[in-house]
Amino acid sequence: MSNDLSDDLMSVISEVFAPREVSLDDTFDSLEATSVSLLRLMVSIRSSFNVTLDVVDMFTVDNIGDLVQLVEERMAQDGIATT
Repeated sequence: MSNDLSDDLMSVISEVFAPREVSLDDTFDSLEATSVSLLRLMVSIRSSFNVTLDVVDMFTVDNIGDLVQLVEERMAQDGIATT
């Protein structure tokens, strides 16, 4: 995983869940995510990285680290540069 990509993703994720501190080990439950915050996160990821996620994706990841990995995998599938 590209450190720059990971940092950029973490910035987007942190912005959605501000003022909470967000780590790769956090779960949506620990961040007290709501349907609105998950929708905001999906839209933010799409606009920042051109990666489309759906609601099902949000329930298949165990933690933020898994979400970062999923976004990177989708970028690779779509031929979007991750460096």
